[in-house]
Amino acid sequence: MEVLDVIKDRFSPYEFTDKQLTENDLQTLFEAAGKAASAFNEQPWRFIYALRQDEEEFKTLHECLVDGNQGWTKNVAALVITVMSKTYAKNGNENTVAMHDLGLAVGNLTLQASAMGIHLHQMAGIIPQNAIDKLNIPEGFQPLTAIALGYYEGDSDVKEKKPVEEIAFKGKWK
Repeated sequence: MEVLDVIKDRFSPYEFTDKQLTENDLQTLFEAAGKAASAFNEQPWRFIYALRQDEEEFKTLHECLVDGNQGWTKNVAALVITVMSKTYAKNGNENTVAMHDLGLAVGNLTLQASAMGIHLHQMAGIIPQNAIDKLNIPEGFQPLTAIALGYYEGDSDVKEKKPVEEIAFKGKWK
């Protein structure tokens, strides 16, 4: 299968089956994430995760989500909180591209999940201070988003995307 085919078939469901993910599944996804490009090879991303079958850990991550996301995610197979380093390890300067680099890592994770038949739904709706307090996130790191993962068996819900002509301009903005 071509990478573009995997990308075209990807969508973010709100409903997942009861099928569990394994520790091995998650490690494969994080390996893909870890291969992403980053400024100075800094790799400013961190992922804190819990499988649904690990009830206490799952509950703790679940409590880091805003109310609107807690309802539909209570039975997903896994939850992930994404975290980024705010500074470069090599010199302590602000890492102004850490969010970009985290996005590249999550993109890799997303593609790997799609290739494995795993669906995910990314969320901006987290409570950062809950994540910092409950997940022992150290100073200098910032929780940014959450990801719900699992299997989906319903109809495809691929949303219409803008055509290339609306997002890429040769030479100058058109």
